[in-house]
Amino acid sequence: MPTHTDPLLARCRFRVSRRARHLRITVSARSGLTVTRPAHISLAQAAAFIDSRRAWIERQLARLEAVEPAAVPQTLHLRLTGESLPLQCIVTAHAAPRLQETPDRLTLHLDSARPESGRELLRRWLKQRARAALEPRLDELSKRLALPYNRLSLRMQRTRWGSCSNRRNISLNAKLLFLPETLVQHVLIHELAHTVHLDHSPAFWRLVERHDPQWRTHRDALRGSVQLVPAWLEEA
Repeated sequence: MPTHTDPLLARCRFRVSRRARHLRITVSARSGLTVTRPAHISLAQAAAFIDSRRAWIERQLARLEAVEPAAVPQTLHLRLTGESLPLQCIVTAHAAPRLQETPDRLTLHLDSARPESGRELLRRWLKQRARAALEPRLDELSKRLALPYNRLSLRMQRTRWGSCSNRRNISLNAKLLFLPETLVQHVLIHELAHTVHLDHSPAFWRLVERHDPQWRTHRDALRGSVQLVPAWLEEA
């Protein structure tokens, strides 16, 4: 059985799942090496299982490490704010992962053993930047249209640009930063309209149309706008 000093085990994140019936190993760009085990399976048994799959795991990790730095976008085009920020990725051994921001550049410092950490650092930075850009726009629009909301949260969803709960809490996708102002405003109007109509009834679309007469054109453009978001940001 591998020892506690095994570098492969050191990279492994263990999680216990009550629903799991068998040991499961996943290797992804976002989460790295993860082992999910049922509660009745001990850590020693899990470690032995990892050792039995060592060759496969090392191939998957090598594939990620070979692709990850090259896949980082060289420039972040934040169309909402009109910014184009060069993004540099520096990969070194035993480095503390960090994101360095200057007025004209972002620099990702990554550990060669954990290149996937760069994705989460950048996603966190985008959420902060998105709140600074989106919250004032949402507040201004909410007051101007007399459509009050309660609270705003920022996420990094794969398929949804926004949502609104029955408590008038609005959630927006931080990836809206990559979209032009007209499409972002369409999303904000859409979600504010949900503070009155939670469904997509004719009354809802009439309210949207009152504030966004070209909503059909904007909706169609929004469907193809996912290509404006760097694929590297998506969870692998």
